[in-house]
Amino acid sequence: MRYFPLHMVICSLMVISYSDNSAHATEPPPQTKVGINLRDLIHYTDARTGDTLYPVNVNNWWGYMNQKGNLVVFPQYEWTDYFYDGLARAVLNGKTGYLKKSGNWVHPPQYPYADRFSEGRAVVGDGSLYGYIEKSGKLLTPIQYEAALRFSEGMAAVSNNGRCGYIDQTGKLVLPLEYVQARSFHDGKAAVGWLVNGKTIFGYIDRRGRQVFVDHSGEVEALGDFCDGMARVKGRGKWGYLDKTMKLVIPARFDEARDFTNGVAAVRVDQKWGYIDKSGRLLVQPVYENADDLDETLAMITLNAKTGYVNKAGQMIIEPHFSFGEPFVSNYARVGEKHMFGYIDRQGLVKWDPQIAAQGFINRRPKEYLTIKTDREVIHNRTVDAPPYREPAKTLYPPEYLNDQSLPID
Repeated sequence: MRYFPLHMVICSLMVISYSDNSAHATEPPPQTKVGINLRDLIHYTDARTGDTLYPVNVNNWWGYMNQKGNLVVFPQYEWTDYFYDGLARAVLNGKTGYLKKSGNWVHPPQYPYADRFSEGRAVVGDGSLYGYIEKSGKLLTPIQYEAALRFSEGMAAVSNNGRCGYIDQTGKLVLPLEYVQARSFHDGKAAVGWLVNGKTIFGYIDRRGRQVFVDHSGEVEALGDFCDGMARVKGRGKWGYLDKTMKLVIPARFDEARDFTNGVAAVRVDQKWGYIDKSGRLLVQPVYENADDLDETLAMITLNAKTGYVNKAGQMIIEPHFSFGEPFVSNYARVGEKHMFGYIDRQGLVKWDPQIAAQGFINRRPKEYLTIKTDREVIHNRTVDAPPYREPAKTLYPPEYLNDQSLPID
């Protein structure tokens, strides 16, 4: 397997800076490069219908590549996110807006905080109060909530004055602010907490607010979302799993536990992580320092302080080699060494190499068309410089796999 060379130009994972004054996508000026093999440069072309776009970072400027590893949106933003619901968040001058695949603004950067779109709506706010916008940019609700979660199954949890409730897709508060804790709806149920005689009692409600399950014993300390037909439950400091009938089918014996995905869940025993199936049987013995959810084929693990990827049987498909990594998104995973990141495919082969990208790009955008019997593109392979280096600063937005949709927000 081929991995990143250790001498790559440094690019920082999830970092931004706030010095640029440009507000629109621009065509970089043509440049002439001397002494650089054009075959070593990254192709720069237009995004096409059906392309999947991935955020890339060159000298701490952010843009996008497509699934072929070609640059399609020139690095010119302070941070960019993946695309959700057809739009992607981007930061410029410290404010967040939303891009379309061309790299042009659908909604210009104006929000101090803006979450990704989910079910055609997104949480936006000023850092202290939050509301929702539609994809058109129109406000669905006023900026009035102290905290707000994404829409899931047509509902979104909101909170004010320490109490949580739920709004529907019209922005109407349909379940009153009466819970002290609330999670998003999954499989028709949401985990909530009620305050009874000064103690929080946990349970599940349906979309009408009816109680599906209530822990009258007071032993439940936390409930998770229903995923893959199972939900995590914590009692007496240990985690187990409920099925859809609210029966405890996997006893609470794990020190930490993650949601089931594709029939497998990561669990921690003492200080090590492994994987179980829905019967509670250990599929992979607890040997990892950390373990993430299993996607269709692979799960991210940490071993000896390095990130790698295993399959459902625990076989190491991509050896722990990287200082950091993220789960696979549309067949590629963001990984890196020290402060630089690129992308690998499911075989561990490099798809985006920051060392090459930092040298520059071949601009292969079509500039003219010749008509013979059909239109034929004429590609101009002129080269453009990489953006100049800028100092990094931490972004406001964590990686998606670390996002926990729960109120109150820590």
